[in-house]
Amino acid sequence: MKTKLTLPGLILFFSISLWAQNNLPYLGQTPPGLTALRFPPDSLLATNNWMWHGSPVFTYDGLEMFWTEYSEPTTGTYKLEIFTMRVENNNWSSIQRPLFTDTSYKENNPLFNAGNDTLYYYSDRTTSFINQVVRTTTGWGQPQALQIPIPPDHLYGTTFSVTKNRDIYLDLLDQTTNECNIYLSKLQNGNYQLPQPLGPEINSGYNESCPFIDPDERYLILASNRPGGYGGQLDLYICFKNEDQTWTDAINMGSAINSTGAFFPFVTLDKKYLFFTTGKPADIGYNPYWISADIIDSLHILVGIDRAGKSSEQLKLYQNQPNPVRNQTTFFFDLDYSGKFSFEINSLTKDRIRVLFENKFFPKGKHSIVFDASELPAGIYIYKLTSSVGGMVTRKMVVIK
Repeated sequence: MKTKLTLPGLILFFSISLWAQNNLPYLGQTPPGLTALRFPPDSLLATNNWMWHGSPVFTYDGLEMFWTEYSEPTTGTYKLEIFTMRVENNNWSSIQRPLFTDTSYKENNPLFNAGNDTLYYYSDRTTSFINQVVRTTTGWGQPQALQIPIPPDHLYGTTFSVTKNRDIYLDLLDQTTNECNIYLSKLQNGNYQLPQPLGPEINSGYNESCPFIDPDERYLILASNRPGGYGGQLDLYICFKNEDQTWTDAINMGSAINSTGAFFPFVTLDKKYLFFTTGKPADIGYNPYWISADIIDSLHILVGIDRAGKSSEQLKLYQNQPNPVRNQTTFFFDLDYSGKFSFEINSLTKDRIRVLFENKFFPKGKHSIVFDASELPAGIYIYKLTSSVGGMVTRKMVVIK
């Protein structure tokens, strides 16, 4: 995302140490729940001289971080540089440039696809635009260029994502339409194939970029400027892989992420956190924010492919709307017979949180209940409709703050 800074300048903090020394994962920052938090400590916040160009990327244990900075050394020019730091001698180290990078080029989008031994990154070197570098017992080796053909009249972007099978999802700009879309290049017999555009479930006819593919290909997160967003430059959308290997329609990831626009998604290798980049009113330029990856599970439910809830032919419990919810939401259920029913909300640990009604008579037909969730802490809850004659159905609700 080549967005200019308000003032040109140089990266000034190359040798600055962290605000406090520790040996904890993710720089020792307080982990988020379902409310997005700004990630960097004060010493790593964007300034008038540089900004984050992407989300931080961590090894599986969270003890080594790679990221990219955008700066404008002179008017009309810009740089993309990769930096790293890791826990050494029981403390987070000072900021360093990885030895495999080359500051003569624009380099961006460091990415692990599974373990800690292979890192991919974008570079505008003349040989290729995606490099991979392998770590050995003696350190990082020499970068190797991946040979990925590009369709005629297309330009490659600066973001991509890699599956466990080493297939690559990437954004390409079609110069004939001036549209940016998400493509897939499959690795077959050791060679990357010509990238193919993904279907209309993902590419909307507007601009789609910044793909993040779950290494197991269970879901794809992307940035888009399609209508219906929250008014930012781009919003994050997610789609899920169906059992027949097709994709669900992409859905907006909600105001918890997109209230000021968002891009550069990345889910940590331990699958605990979702990072994204945005510019909040109190920030200078763009900084990364993080939120619990549980929000992905909640959105999985919204598209109707979560199989955890029990089904009943005579009791139909629908997804509450809105979900995720901050304040008021409505529960909907449909009864094929009259009788007494109970409705309760439980925590994920099955602790009873609220009882909306118990052994209350309802006639056959459609019903709805308005519920004020504003007093519930942020988190995932299970709500349950039970019949006095033994039927039961459950669904999940996500409360955000």
